[in-house]
Amino acid sequence: MNLPAVTKLLLLPCFAWLGACAPSAPLGASHPADQWAADAESGVVWQVGHHTPINYVVLPQMLSARTPQHARMVLGGHDLTLRARFSLLVEPVARGPESLYLGCAAGPTLEYWFAGKQACAYAGAGGGCGVIDSTGVAGGQGQDFTLNWYATSGLRYYPKDNLAISAGVFFQHLSNGGATDPNPGLDGLGPVIGVTGHF
Repeated sequence: MNLPAVTKLLLLPCFAWLGACAPSAPLGASHPADQWAADAESGVVWQVGHHTPINYVVLPQMLSARTPQHARMVLGGHDLTLRARFSLLVEPVARGPESLYLGCAAGPTLEYWFAGKQACAYAGAGGGCGVIDSTGVAGGQGQDFTLNWYATSGLRYYPKDNLAISAGVFFQHLSNGGATDPNPGLDGLGPVIGVTGHF
């Protein structure tokens, strides 16, 4: 197993947790980044790269909680905030030898708030672990226990104070960290849309 890579991957959720516990300075009673947020996102990712010859299509379904902001700076006259994100992953495999991936992930999220606080651009990355119903097919996932890593970015718009819609791009890597040989892994890239509520 590639221990340095696995260690780095497992440290991302730890940084998210530490960030969630850090003190924050309130942005204002009506600022969305001062509240907990719940996201429901749905997407489709297609296999990219050369890790596997299988032309995978995966349908990520994500339920996430984002903490109130715990770091902030003003950039170009607008707020740039840092939050932590914790996600549950349910990902049907639409094309490929497996049928379902279940997992969890965590990581930091940056949000750049535009004037009026009605929209923001976001970007985040993180990782976690989960299980997939591996089949032993050549080019498929080498075992059931699987690590994940993701990166995402997009735009979030608030038509109402406590309700937002979002659209973005989602990248995900699934791999067992070299626990099996071969370990083809899976890199997927595609669009994601979502809705957000605050509490």
